[in-house]
Parts: sequence; C-alpha cells; structure tokens
Amino acid sequence: MSGSRWERVRTELNSVRSRALATTLAVLAGTLVLVGGLTHYLRLLDADESVRQDILQEAGELQRLAQRGPLGPDAPPSEDLDAPAEVPFTDLAQLFYTYMTTTVPGEYESILVLVDGEPVFEHADRSRFQLDDPATLAAVRERAEPGRTVVFDHEQDGRVLRLGVISVRLDQDPRQGYLVVGNDMSAQWDIVLESLWRYTGIAALSTVLAGMGAYVMVGRVTAPITRLRRATEQISPEDLGRRVPVTQDDSDVGQLAVNFNSMLGRIETAFVQQRKFLDDAAHELRTPLTILHGNLELMDEQDPADVAETRALLLDEIERMNRLVEDLLLLARAQRADFIRPAPVDVGPWLDATLERLRALGDRRWQLDARAGGLVVADEQRLTQAVVQLAANAVKFSSPGDVVALGAAWAADADGRALEVWVRDTGVGVAPEDQERIFERFGRAETGRTVEGSGLGLSIVAAIAHGHGGSVGLRSSPGDGSTFTLRLPEHPPAAPPDGLPGDVAGDHSAADHSADPSADDPADHLADHSADRPGNGPPAVPVPHPTRRTTP
Repeated sequence: MSGSRWERVRTELNSVRSRALATTLAVLAGTLVLVGGLTHYLRLLDADESVRQDILQEAGELQRLAQRGPLGPDAPPSEDLDAPAEVPFTDLAQLFYTYMTTTVPGEYESILVLVDGEPVFEHADRSRFQLDDPATLAAVRERAEPGRTVVFDHEQDGRVLRLGVISVRLDQDPRQGYLVVGNDMSAQWDIVLESLWRYTGIAALSTVLAGMGAYVMVGRVTAPITRLRRATEQISPEDLGRRVPVTQDDSDVGQLAVNFNSMLGRIETAFVQQRKFLDDAAHELRTPLTILHGNLELMDEQDPADVAETRALLLDEIERMNRLVEDLLLLARAQRADFIRPAPVDVGPWLDATLERLRALGDRRWQLDARAGGLVVADEQRLTQAVVQLAANAVKFSSPGDVVALGAAWAADADGRALEVWVRDTGVGVAPEDQERIFERFGRAETGRTVEGSGLGLSIVAAIAHGHGGSVGLRSSPGDGSTFTLRLPEHPPAAPPDGLPGDVAGDHSAADHSADPSADDPADHLADHSADRPGNGPPAVPVPHPTRRTTP
C-alpha cells in the first residue's frame, strides 16, 4: 500500500466518524456481553438451587411417607401421604419399596436405595447414568453419615453428578438405610452453555447489523465535520475563499460548519484588510523615506546653510513618521481588551473641561451647542482623545472665525439610552463621494489632499467609538460644514464588540441611527441653544461595516 493511501486510511480511522462508531459498537458489545453473561450465570445458579430443592423434596416426601405408614391394599396411588396412618412402617425394605413405586425421577435424576451399604432398589432407566457403579457406590459409602443428609459432587464417565445421600432409620428395624438421589449436572450445564453460544452468535450478528446501520447514521451526522476537515486541509493563506457545504444547519455539527464558514469569512476579510493596510502603510512611509534619502543625496556638506536647511527638513519628516507610527500602534492596541477602561463620567463637567481644552486648537468661534447631564460609563481619556481629534479635524477644514461647536444630548436606544456627542463646524464640508472614504485608513477627501496629517485620525475616532460598543457618523455637504457624531451606549458591553484586526466599528454602526436624517441630526437637539445650527444636509454617513475597518 502506498504511503499516501495508507495516510488516508489512517486519517479515516482517526476520524470522528470512526471513533464515534467504535465507541458505539464497544458500548453495545459490552452491554450484550454483560447482559448475556449475567443472565446465563443466574441460570447456572438457578440449576444448582433447583437440584438442591429436588434433593430436599425427596427427603421430605420420604419422611412424610415414613410418618404415614404403609398404604392399605385398596388405597389409590394418589392418596394423601400426609394423612395419619394406623400402623407405621416397621420394615425398612417395605418403606423403600413403597417410596420407589410411588416416585417418578426427574429428567436428569436417578434414585438408588442402600440398606446396610448394599444396593436394594434402583429405577430401571439407565439411559443417563448408573448410581450402582462401583466407584459411585464407594463414594456414597465413604461420604454417607447416619442421621444426616449429605450433598456432594462426583465425577462419573466424564460427567458431574450431584449426589444427595439421605439417611433413613426405623425404630423397629435396626438396619441403616440410605436414599441416594443423583442429578446429572453436566447435562444441565451443557444446556446453559449451548444457550450461551446461541446467544453469543445472535449478539455478534446483531452487533454487525447495528454497526452497519450506525456507520450510515453516524456518517450522516458527522458529514459536516468530514467536509470541515477536508476544507481545512485545502485552505491556505493564498486561497481563503473555500467554504464548507452545509446541507442542514439545525444540528450542533451543522451549526459548527456554519460558524466555521463565518469565521473563515472574517479571517479572509482580515487578510485582505491586513494586506491593504500594509500596502497603505508602506506607501505612506515610502514618501518620507524618499524625501529623507533625496535630500541627503542632494545636501551640500560644504554649505552650512544647506546643511541646516536639510537638517530642519529631515527632522520634520522624522517627526511626521513618528506620528504616523504612533497612530498605527494606537490602532493596533484598539484590538486589546484593555484598550477601553470604562468608568462613570459626569457628562456636564466633562463637556466644559473638554471645550476649554479645544479652544487652544485654533482661532475659531468655539461654542457649546447643548450640555447634557447625568453619568455615562466610558473611558474618559479615550473619549476626550476622540473629541479632540474631531475638533482638530474641524479646525483643519475651516477658517478663522468659523464656528466649531461641541454638544451632547441623550437619545433613545434599543437597549436603553445612548449619549450623542457631536463636533460641528461651518467649514468647507465633505463631498458625498468622499464621506465614506475619509473613514478608510490613509483615506482623504479631495479637499484635504494638501492638509498635513497621517490620514488615520478618523479611524482612531471610530476605533474608540467601537471600543465603547458605539459608532461614529457624519453629516456634511460641501460649503455647509460637517457634523461628526459619536453615539455611545449608557453602559458599554462587558467585552469589546467582536471584530477582526483592522475593525473599528461593530454592528452599532451610525447607519442604525441615521436612517431618519431628522432623528440623529444633533441640530434637532439645539433649537434653543444655537443660531449657527447647520441646515438640513444629506443623511449622516456611518463608519463602514465592521468587516471593513477604515481610517482617514
């Protein structure tokens, strides 16, 4: 047998189907052996007990006959032996004769009478065994005890006889008599043994038939596992598009295949995202490296002014690379369980402190649109980081004198309440075709191509929102400014939402609360707070689906 074929056989023998089948057959066979062995063992015990009872019965009948006395000449054979007699037995031979003529031995039984150690009467049926065999008589004479009934086993011609020697004495007769009752135990044991062999054959045939049926049934149950195993053998990083066929998903095994396909889909998406991320990172890092390399090659070492100018430029590029690497590390840490450390945050004082911090970002008309009260469970430092990033983004795409507003309000949520925190500006806005792209890593709107930045800021904001179990959305139109909204549940989930490396949003995407444009527009909460509220623009753009982690 070739190596590959033997490997397939060994794999099949180690499969779930083979192991389940082997376990089933082992349990079935063990049960049949236990039941059959115990049943036939009890039959052997019953045979021994039945022989003992037969010997006791013979002794009892003989005793009752001796107490009754001889039968009258006209008494029928069926007359009650327990009835009182007028004249008791006085002759031992007469007692034995009366007993032998009124008693019929069983199928495996023979009876012999000894008087003073010599055979007197024996039933004429000698087809099974002879109790007057010399060796048997010698054993009886040796084991017999006056006044007692002795039971012992004796081997005769290869068969085991169970002999009961019953002592008989009459007051008027000085002789010692013995009634010897012999039972052929070998014949009875052979019947039990024959039954055991028949049972063994039937049990073996039943096990084979059950195994054939179980092989088919177990094969159907474990078919998804088999397909799952074969699929895993064919999956490689270069080919993640294979899936396990699922014909029935209402069982645990079928659901396992469904879950595996879902997991494989997420892994495939993660691989694609990782490749794209590495390509984007390599592209972004290549530019400053090229600048460093080119300026170093062109620098005139003899010209102090050129050296100083080149040094300043290189330090600036190194600083930009350093910020880019830090942003990438922050996005990588966003997948850790301790990225978000929630604690109760008093929303009102937090808003006031954050607005004061934002004023240092630029010469803008800073204002507070709405001040919500109460507590929200969140990571205050990460939440502040997200708002500062949004405000810095608003400053980049607005001019001095433009409005940049911060606000917060409570909104209804499917699981309770949700806090909406928004940053609004009256800057250049974002074109509809760019509103989704700016959430991609290194993605930029056309209006932001000349603005300095790593292109990861909004991706970090989305990662923070996702870590809280929330989402981030955008409402904007060119020339009318933009409104970025963080929507956070009042109580974040115990564990971060499921996501693959590169994910920044869970199922709580902004699309869930932006289906109705008027429902999630922060301006709707501001009717009495600001006259600079932006007008109704296009619907808010949510962060892309969690399987498309993106960064601006």
